[in-house]
Amino acid sequence: MSTTITEVGTFKDFEVIWIDRFTRQPKDMDNVTFEMYHYEASSAGEITSTIQEPYMVTEGLNDTLNIMSVCPASGYFVDSYITLQLNLICDNLDALGCPPNNFTVCGTTEKVSIVNGNKVYALSACELATIINLDASGFTAVVEEGFIVIKSDLTGSDCYIEVGTGTLNGVIGLTAGDTAYGNDTMLEFDITAQPAIRISTGRYIYPNVGLSQPPFTVGERYYAMFRGTEPVTLVEEFYQEDFNLVCSICNNGNNLTYSFIK
Repeated sequence: MSTTITEVGTFKDFEVIWIDRFTRQPKDMDNVTFEMYHYEASSAGEITSTIQEPYMVTEGLNDTLNIMSVCPASGYFVDSYITLQLNLICDNLDALGCPPNNFTVCGTTEKVSIVNGNKVYALSACELATIINLDASGFTAVVEEGFIVIKSDLTGSDCYIEVGTGTLNGVIGLTAGDTAYGNDTMLEFDITAQPAIRISTGRYIYPNVGLSQPPFTVGERYYAMFRGTEPVTLVEEFYQEDFNLVCSICNNGNNLTYSFIK
C-alpha cells in the first residue's frame, strides 16, 4: 500500500508492468486497455415534497398521511396510514429536537392558533418530519433544504414507495399515486476502456488522469484496471489497483489523499 497527498487538479499517470511468470522478465501484451470505475451503493426510493416549509397543518382537516411500502419479490407490504400527533407542538415542542423558528399561522403572530374554529399549526420541515416519524412504518421522513423527503426503509430496485390519499398531500405537495423505486448496487464507469500507451517491453501507461472534484468524489473508492491479451495463449490478463479518495487536512477542499492498494 502506498499513500500520496495530492492537490485538487493534479494529473496522475497510471502504470502497469507485465511480468512473465516463468522468465520473470517484462513481456508485451496485445490490446492493452485502461479503465476506471466505482460502485454506487444500493439506494431506497424517495419522494420529495414540492412545497417548502413552513407548513400550515389543520387538525382534523389535513393531518393524515398514507404511504405504501412494497417489495414484491420478498412479499413485503406495509400500508401506513398516519394521523399526525400535532398535540406535541403544544405539549412538548422541545422534545422534537428541531432548531427554533419564527413560523406563525397566517394572519396571526402565533405558532398554534384557532382559525375558523379549527386549530392550525405552523410547522417547520424538521417538526413535521419528526411528527410523521413517530408513527411511520416502512418509510422515514427526512428534511432536505426545507423540503420533506419520504424515503423507503428498504433498498433495491424491487422495492418502492407509493403515496396514498392522505389529506396532508396538498400541504406538502405530494400527489396520490406518486411512486419511487430504489436502485441496486451499480457499477459506474468513470473512464471506459481506452488504449494504453506502450512505453517499453511490458510497460504501459494511461497518463494525465485529473483526480479533481468534480468529477471524482471525496470518500468514494475507485478502481483502475489494465486489461491485456497474452500473445501466445490469447488469455486475457488483468492488473487492478483501487484507491480511496479522502480529504486530508481539508483546506476548503484543496487537499486530497489518495490511497492505492494493489
